Amino acid sequence: MVNFRTDLANERREIYKTANKLEDEINGIESEEEKIDENIKVDKVKILNEEGEKAIGKPIGNYITIDVKKLRIAQQEEIEKTADVLQKELKKIIDIHVDKEGSALVVGLGNIYVTPDSLGPKVINEIEV
Repeated sequence: MVNFRTDLANERREIYKTANKLEDEINGIESEEEKIDENIKVDKVKILNEEGEKAIGKPIGNYITIDVKKLRIAQQEEIEKTADVLQKELKKIIDIHVDKEGSALVVGLGNIYVTPDSLGPKVINEIEV
């Protein structure tokens, strides 16, 4: 069994493949990588069945990781491009799971006073309904 020190599905997938010397995809998992530019990459991992679940220890489902290099020193244009990428990925998820005429619950979890945990409360205050 592989000891994972991350919760990210894309990192767990890579760790598992390396540990098991796999060149092909793991049975029960599909993945896709899209390089937007030199600083932004979108990784999608789809766990299809129990075999995929067991391999990387994540439940069946779709996992998206948006990796942004140099975000702390990014210029406004780069930040806006990153926001556009995030918006497009969220829209795809919402279009799949939310009825156009239905209701949605938005929850901003986190602690506003702890920097790495403050995104939820900060974002919830900016949502226009």
